[in-house]
Amino acid sequence: MTTSTRSHWDVQEWLSDRLAVILRIDRDTVSPGATFSELGLSSIQAVELAAELEDWSGHDVPATFVFDSPTIEDAAAYIVGLSSSGAGARG
Repeated sequence: MTTSTRSHWDVQEWLSDRLAVILRIDRDTVSPGATFSELGLSSIQAVELAAELEDWSGHDVPATFVFDSPTIEDAAAYIVGLSSSGAGARG
């Protein structure tokens, strides 16, 4: 799958899966509308998640993205927006 074909749903599912692993919580408890801080994500974990998301999505993802896009829904919209515009694509 290329970055241009990733849907909002794809990104949301990937983030939910990764958060469940990182936070060692049940995947079913990860609400897309909850903020990353409500889910218990630390600053260090947020930086690690940004790096993983950057690798997975193929787009530059700033380490501070969880503050600019505080929920999974917001973060998915951010990544899909990058994919749609072609901005932030890693070469």
